[in-house]
Amino acid sequence: MQSFMFTYTNYISYIYSLVTIIIISIKHILIMKQHHTHTHCYAFLIVFLGNFFITNAIIQCDNSTTHCPTGGQCCQAEYSPTTFGCKLPNQLPFIQEHKIRSNMYERSHVAEPPHPTVACCMPGPDLEPSNTLPNTMILGDSVSIGYTGYVAKNLNNLTQLQHSPWDEHDGGAGATSVGVACLDNFLKTQRQTTVKWDLIMFNFGLHDLDNKTSSEVLYKAQLLNITNRLMATGAKLMFALTTPFMPLTTIGDTVVADLNRIATEIMTNKNIPILDLHKVITDHCGELYTYCDWCRKEPCSYHYNQFGYVALGNAVIEALKKMLEGRNL
Repeated sequence: MQSFMFTYTNYISYIYSLVTIIIISIKHILIMKQHHTHTHCYAFLIVFLGNFFITNAIIQCDNSTTHCPTGGQCCQAEYSPTTFGCKLPNQLPFIQEHKIRSNMYERSHVAEPPHPTVACCMPGPDLEPSNTLPNTMILGDSVSIGYTGYVAKNLNNLTQLQHSPWDEHDGGAGATSVGVACLDNFLKTQRQTTVKWDLIMFNFGLHDLDNKTSSEVLYKAQLLNITNRLMATGAKLMFALTTPFMPLTTIGDTVVADLNRIATEIMTNKNIPILDLHKVITDHCGELYTYCDWCRKEPCSYHYNQFGYVALGNAVIEALKKMLEGRNL
């Protein structure tokens, strides 16, 4: 199911580490030679270098293009195009918490979005980073998957744009608990290549549909964690407000508006531009609707047909263009 290998794109970092290890090894060998322990010094070098190659290998999942970092494990990811994801070394503290939160989503009267779990992180973007164009990521839910292809096609002369995680049909980045646990994997390509992202548009909310006070506190803390880590990448950031979830809104549940309010507060305090995709939908369909010609199915839920995704995509294109060109939203 998994094998160890090296990738060309990580080669430079390996060489740097290898040179450092050789220098340290030589120092130890010289010390050992002074004490006439030639056999020991050569054994030391062999063990040291062997340890280097083992610890710097990444893991290929079966014969697929998906890889996992050292210390991780390949696992079955339901929405991954290769069927594989990664169980990361730092995931265990989040797994039980996510199971607890998942129980909150069990509402008998609505069909909520499928929830990716922290038990197996989805792979990062499919393509290796561009060396000629800015690298842009859209990090978000299945709605963002719906318009990413259209946006990427229309911006292909300005940027190489990809969705993370790599997911072609459903799930996306999941809840903020998944984002906290899996963000390191989402920021690298599916081959574990580190990317210097130039621009990241992100969203979390559609998989956090619980407005109990304790849940809102947790959402705020986890979104803040994700935001701070994205800021640390040095990329330009933009946050997209969560689009409507009418099965709850039509029964008076204001959870989407509540989460958007929390997200707006965080982004405003961090001076991160906000794209209001919620308004793009409600300006056409209305604040409260059951039927709309942009919905994928009726009564309306949370996914859109090609007309809805083109409308959302056009709003995203306009906003990303401005940011890529150094203009304000």
